Amino acid sequence: MEKKLDASFFEADRVLFVGYSRKHAVFCKAIREAFESRGTAIIAVNPNPGTYDTTVYASIDSTPGTFELAYVLTNKAHSTALVEQLAAKGVKRVLFNSKMSVDAAILEHCSKLGMQTAVACPMMALGGGFHRFHGWLSGVPRATVRLSSTSLPNR
Repeated sequence: MEKKLDASFFEADRVLFVGYSRKHAVFCKAIREAFESRGTAIIAVNPNPGTYDTTVYASIDSTPGTFELAYVLTNKAHSTALVEQLAAKGVKRVLFNSKMSVDAAILEHCSKLGMQTAVACPMMALGGGFHRFHGWLSGVPRATVRLSSTSLPNR
């Protein structure tokens, strides 16, 4: 049996979203908005230029500041190279979207770098309805809302 996540895993002022995609624009936007509705800023990364619904940086290195949490929506081939870059950005927790994004070797490498990892769609913790039910079945806790009047996203 896999270890259940603690709700604090999802808590961060800023999340580095690696693999923010035009191809999966609706999914990416839903995740971004779910984090933002809880007062978390999303900093998106995708090396492919184009039109996105938010500011997207071309590389992890070009993003401003450091991050405690990163959400990775890439395939394993890309994730392997990202781990060192995430560690250099100060990432302490990495949420990989699915087993398509990570394997045991990548998880072990993250552990050696001092990063806590999880494999789950963030909508299981941040979403409602079917997403939340799936999260409950998978042992993913409901993320708490931690908004203040100064952290409300602009709409």
